[in-house]
Amino acid sequence: MRDVLHGIDPNRKRLYILCVSILPLMICTGMVYVILSVYMHDELEFSKTNIGILFALGAGTGVILAPFIGKASDKFGRKPVLAGSALAFLTVFTMYSIMTEEWQFVFIMMAEGTSWIAIGTAAAAYIADISLSTERGRSMGVYEMTWNFGWVLGPLIGGILSDIIGFQKTFLFGASIIIISVILIVAFTEETAPAIMDKKMITADIEG
Repeated sequence: MRDVLHGIDPNRKRLYILCVSILPLMICTGMVYVILSVYMHDELEFSKTNIGILFALGAGTGVILAPFIGKASDKFGRKPVLAGSALAFLTVFTMYSIMTEEWQFVFIMMAEGTSWIAIGTAAAAYIADISLSTERGRSMGVYEMTWNFGWVLGPLIGGILSDIIGFQKTFLFGASIIIISVILIVAFTEETAPAIMDKKMITADIEG
């Protein structure tokens, strides 16, 4: 991937790598908000009220934990939070395909909500780290374009696949493409958190 982006401004290169890395995650989250509630109602026979509660629980968990996740990305780095979020999404999608009881979904929806807020928080912080003040709006625009592109593809793919192969295999398909995100984040995404970078510079100066 770095060879393909050779010659591009380093910060823009980091932005493009980030966007490509998180695109599979955005596709999968787009799938969830179209087919998961249908699956819960039609296949698992959950009530509409309980489905609403489960989705609200997931979102509420993310709301509560967002400041702590942001602090963690400052302390431990953007990359670990991004990679951890992708791994959590991989677990979530795998569990979607095998769970059948409402009480099981309580925990997995909380994990999904946490992962969702973590990827958004860490990615936004990452973009702030790499963008000049004069280009921050453009960078966020590219990121939002990636986000929304995933939400264009996700519902379409999820709807088609669930008709053809069923809900459970569609969730497993989502898990399989999330593996791509995990690999790209781990292999190609660079750390940008100021605290982490300062520590590396201090260590390099000492060793030098």
